Amino acid sequence: MSSGLFNIARSALLTHQTALQTISQNVANAETPGYSRQEAVVLASTPVRLPFGSVGTGVSVSTIIRKRDALLDDSFRSANTLSGDATLRRDLLSQIEAVFGEPSELGLANALDQFWNSWSDLSASPDGLAARAVVQQRGRQLGQLFNAYDTQLTTIRSQTLERLDNTVERINALALQLAELNVRIVSAESGGNTANDLRDLRDLRLDELAKVAGTRVMAQPDGSVSVLIGNSTLIHGDTATPLSVWRETPNPLPATPLTDVPVRIQLGTASDRLAPIAGELSAMVDVINTELPGTRGRLDAMAVAVVNDVNTLHRGGFTFSGATIPGTTAGNFFDPGTVTAPVRAASMTLQAAIVNDLSKIAASGNVNGPTDNAIAQRISSLRSLEDTVSWTAPNGSTETGSFSGFFRGLVTRLGIQTATVSDQATVAEGLVTQADFRRQSASGVNTDEELVHMLRVQQSYQAAAKIIKVAEDMLDTLISLA
Repeated sequence: MSSGLFNIARSALLTHQTALQTISQNVANAETPGYSRQEAVVLASTPVRLPFGSVGTGVSVSTIIRKRDALLDDSFRSANTLSGDATLRRDLLSQIEAVFGEPSELGLANALDQFWNSWSDLSASPDGLAARAVVQQRGRQLGQLFNAYDTQLTTIRSQTLERLDNTVERINALALQLAELNVRIVSAESGGNTANDLRDLRDLRLDELAKVAGTRVMAQPDGSVSVLIGNSTLIHGDTATPLSVWRETPNPLPATPLTDVPVRIQLGTASDRLAPIAGELSAMVDVINTELPGTRGRLDAMAVAVVNDVNTLHRGGFTFSGATIPGTTAGNFFDPGTVTAPVRAASMTLQAAIVNDLSKIAASGNVNGPTDNAIAQRISSLRSLEDTVSWTAPNGSTETGSFSGFFRGLVTRLGIQTATVSDQATVAEGLVTQADFRRQSASGVNTDEELVHMLRVQQSYQAAAKIIKVAEDMLDTLISLA
């Protein structure tokens, strides 16, 4: 009888000690990222069958489980994917919008107004060098502003490409870690136990992967997970297939080099573009392939329209050297470019003759009229002409407008896009917060609850110790009767 009591008490002490260790582990890791609350599952030991019935033999810890809900994990990762896409897209579009910084006295809208105003001032003083000097200065400033905008867009593209390359490297590193964790978890659980800490680490890596790549997780019966990206398998068991970034250089090469060469994401040795992609990957690829080329294309269309329209009118004018009559047919005001190096925002500049000689700026439309102002007036009136700028998108849609109207549309479009994606990012961040709260409610550690649980286990441990004391007293009584 006493030996049975000793065994039951001993099993109770060991069981409650394990439960206290589990609670202590929870409290110690309450702030550890990715940690899941653990719980010791307690079961009654197999009873002894006697003629008058079954008698209990104590208690034991059958296993230590971690409190985790796969559905809540999927919900969190889906929200994290949306947040990763919207947040990064907002940041990148904000950078593009900041290039123009409108409205501003230093922006393109004001520079265009000053350029047209300088021609209007020249029409009032068609034979004056001072007015021509202002026209030259405003034209140079306009070209430099187009150049600066293009340079900034190129910088954003280079930085985004570098970030894309780094992100793909990080995805590949995460994939290798997850494949290794699959192997370690399958090995650790082959004896029937659960590798709680390894599973926590794997879930933490899966959370990060979902944010950057929009991956989906499929649990396997052996304890491993398969990870899908797009419609393809990134990780299966101990195998991780690497991603790579490719520049889609056109074939055959165009006569004029492309400034914005598209990129594509490939998986392993597949030659096809990986699709669909999500998360931060999607934001970067869309900005590189769509937003930046679209913005640069509109800016180039404006630069080409300014150069062509001004040059066409300017070549119809005449310049004069002193009082010499008749005048000389004027040349181009801006550099018209070449077939292999056409005019773009990046290359917009004054014609060399205009830079070197103010008298090469034409105001007169009359070969015998040095005080005529017809050309200066016509160039000045370009500001109010409709449909002077036209740009065709890759999908075939065409955008047209006056110089000021077209630029205003460009800036407004960027502003609307940035505001829209900013709202989406705010909503997505809210969804992540809610999903994380629900998940933490199920798997997170509440120190108050753990302390209450610890007190209950402590009382059970003390009660088991008292059983040993009772068994000792009973044994002493039997010995004293001998």
